[in-house]
Amino acid sequence: MSVCTTIQQQVYCLAIKICAAATQTGDSTTLEAYLETQLQDLLSDSDFNNGDDWTIAWGPAVWQAPFSTFSDQAVAVCYNSTQNTYVVPISATNPNAPYNVFFEDLAAVPHYMVPVPGGNAGNVTVGNYAGLQALLSLSAGGNTLQDFLSSVAGASDDLVFCGHSLGGGLTPLLAYTLYPKGTTGSGWGNVYTFPTAGPTTADAGFASAFDAAFPIVTGSGYQMWNANQYNAHDLVPNAWAPGDGSTPGLAQITSTVISWLGGMYYTGVEMSAEIATLRTIAETFAGGSANPFVACNNNNLFTGPREYGQITDNATLEKEILYQHTTAYNVEFGVTALFDDATVQATIQPPLLPLVRGVSGVASAVAAATEAAEAQTAEAEPEPSVA
Repeated sequence: MSVCTTIQQQVYCLAIKICAAATQTGDSTTLEAYLETQLQDLLSDSDFNNGDDWTIAWGPAVWQAPFSTFSDQAVAVCYNSTQNTYVVPISATNPNAPYNVFFEDLAAVPHYMVPVPGGNAGNVTVGNYAGLQALLSLSAGGNTLQDFLSSVAGASDDLVFCGHSLGGGLTPLLAYTLYPKGTTGSGWGNVYTFPTAGPTTADAGFASAFDAAFPIVTGSGYQMWNANQYNAHDLVPNAWAPGDGSTPGLAQITSTVISWLGGMYYTGVEMSAEIATLRTIAETFAGGSANPFVACNNNNLFTGPREYGQITDNATLEKEILYQHTTAYNVEFGVTALFDDATVQATIQPPLLPLVRGVSGVASAVAAATEAAEAQTAEAEPEPSVA
């Protein structure tokens, strides 16, 4: 029996495979050739295609920042002629690319947000806006992505945009920019999105516009369209919205010192302070109490079991974050046989991981400052009087 038995599984696999060039260096032509081979290997795998006829219809195309030798952005169009479905997978954060890690991912300060193209659709982080413009600028075979999609659109075919992590954040932005009315007037039978683990990248104006143009098409579990599929124990989809307990957001980044309580992480007391510091840093990035981010349609698909039990050090925290952002999804989608864990974790890493790697020293400083302040306050308090 094939590993993939649903179109959503296949779409998810393409969102993971489009990241394959993250371990490579070279010019865009070299990286595109490598990525084409990787995609073709997946399309030809019977465990992936389930007997469907898949081809690469456009691309893959790789965008590089000035002086970069990495795949800073990658996109392709794959076609399933058996199910009349075109799929546009968008790459995740390349953990080796400084442009991805330090600009696209972390340029989220609300003060620098810019309008979503098209007008009257809210504002988006400047980092994700730059990623969107990079995708729109790419060409393959003499055609931009927009030109190619316009040339093949047909009422008998569906179009799906997908991506994981950073790609999951860019998915609704790219789909809305190209098709601001969703399926209506698009020339396609249906235009869908299938983001996974995507962070919230825009404000209420965009969330309202996107949700109206791309309403959720319901189904069982992950077999739905137009909702960000996410793991409640994954750090990434909980950035950058504040969250209220029922939607993804920074408020969900919590810890507990007791294993059966509901924190995102099971930690000791010291690491609990570190988790709180991590959340505070992220909340500061997102504008603090003035946080403008609002999540688009989302589906809390699952809550990944804790892989490493109690977290007592920063290295284990990193491993847990990485597992929940990558392998846990492969398990949930039932596609572990198609992907090697180490390979996937080398090509996709959470955009907030740099904060985690630096938070240990910050947490220690905060704890020391708090302790000193408490001691100073205690010294300043007057002795109680004796009657």
